[in-house]
Amino acid sequence: MSTRVQRIEETLRRAIADVLLFGGLRDPRLQGVQVGVTGVRVTPDLLQARIFVDIMDPNQSKAILAALRSATPVFRAEVAKKVHLRRVPSLTFEADSAIERGLRIESLLAEIRDEDADRESGS
Repeated sequence: MSTRVQRIEETLRRAIADVLLFGGLRDPRLQGVQVGVTGVRVTPDLLQARIFVDIMDPNQSKAILAALRSATPVFRAEVAKKVHLRRVPSLTFEADSAIERGLRIESLLAEIRDEDADRESGS
């Protein structure tokens, strides 16, 4: 991946996080929710960007993701004001499951350590 694409990804991530934090969205489903922008992946032609978000409340993740997707035109307009690109890529919001997977792996490793400790103390 080129350095230019990486810079654009980071710039887009910051701009989208700013829109989420400081407003610009009037959708009541997005008011007061905690959403973190964990990453952005842009295609090499800079036409499409996948936005990975971490939704803090897992019970509302589907509703919040749907609200983010419906607010995509507003996000593009707000990002266009903040980012100086010839053309703002189309945005696609996706839930980031990396944190959840990491927590699951940590719990599995803890179980293995506990089993090993039990086995060693029992021998």
